[in-house]
Amino acid sequence: MALEQEKVNTLQEINQRGSDISRFVAKSLSYSVVGYDYHTIQLLVDEITLSEDISYARVTNQKGSLMAESGVKETDFASTQVLFTEDIKLNSEVVGKLELGLSTAKTIKNLEEKKYTVLQREVLIVFLIALGELLALSFFIIRPVRMMSKTLVAGVDENGHIVNKIPIVSRDEFGQLAESFNILSDRLNDVNLKLQSKIELADKQLVATNQQLRIQSEELKVINDNFKKLSNTDDLTGLCNRRHFEELMYNELETARRHGDSNSVIIFDIDYFKNVNDTYGHPCGDSVLRDVSTLLKERMRKTDFLCRLGGEEFVVLCKRAEKESAMKIAEDMRKTVEGTQFTFAESVINITISLGVATMGPDDKFNDPDLAYRQADQAVYFSKKNGRNCSTHFNDIKSDIR
Repeated sequence: MALEQEKVNTLQEINQRGSDISRFVAKSLSYSVVGYDYHTIQLLVDEITLSEDISYARVTNQKGSLMAESGVKETDFASTQVLFTEDIKLNSEVVGKLELGLSTAKTIKNLEEKKYTVLQREVLIVFLIALGELLALSFFIIRPVRMMSKTLVAGVDENGHIVNKIPIVSRDEFGQLAESFNILSDRLNDVNLKLQSKIELADKQLVATNQQLRIQSEELKVINDNFKKLSNTDDLTGLCNRRHFEELMYNELETARRHGDSNSVIIFDIDYFKNVNDTYGHPCGDSVLRDVSTLLKERMRKTDFLCRLGGEEFVVLCKRAEKESAMKIAEDMRKTVEGTQFTFAESVINITISLGVATMGPDDKFNDPDLAYRQADQAVYFSKKNGRNCSTHFNDIKSDIR
């Protein structure tokens, strides 16, 4: 019964641990799965299956396609592997599935070892009971038994070591029994010392393993934070990229609709940017893009978002800005760039920008961020067509658009 209860408790602990590990790994994989980063996912599952307890790991995306797999999945009847399945979620949305296989071989081995230990202990107990019953049959046995008992009770320290010897007062059966018991106590003390040493070693290994898991957890958190930043940031300028901007824009449109606010989008291009690259080289062009990004970001409102769409094209989301406010912001940006001299090496470069503005009021019946982007883009095209270095609002030209 004790062994069966120990087995049940051990299996419950395995299930709980497997569920905890599955949730933790699934959470750590979410951004990599969304970003289709197969290499990072494979490295992670390979690292996980190096653990003695985890023998199999498999990651699939939302469509069920395999993204990474490591280890061996056991399917036979005598399998010592317990499988756990966990949904990989990002913002409560299921983006994939994780399957982990925990090996129970070590646990089963420990249970078998405990089984034989218990059986040996029970054999020893039965032997002692039988011996006690035999000694109780005779009055002459009571005294030696009491003497042995007193010696044993007084001779065991707090660690369970037998520190006193049973005195040998005769060479009869009791004397032989006392001598044998003394020899047995020495052996028991040796076994006890070895067992304590193994327990201390196991405790140290457990502490070291927990420390390693904590370090790995912190490293995974740093990696995930870096992945998230890389997936949302333009490498050259440090601004948010188009994908992140579209997420921000969609959320802001929904918020504005609920609160009855107006938002505006400003798209601008650097005029004749190709001439800068052709004249001064691409390193100079990159320097100009960075300088323009830094210059405008410093002059923008704290509530606005500046993003690089690609090449020399940028976009700004102006929160709670109607047409007049957005046009004022656009003109301030245009004048700032026009009045700034950009330098690279020993060259001084003067540039201008063309801007297009689109405004989304609370009464607009569209909920498509792409529509706002297209309107602002058409306004940029109008600015370029009409001399560049100017700002145009979509509402001022939409009557001319077919």
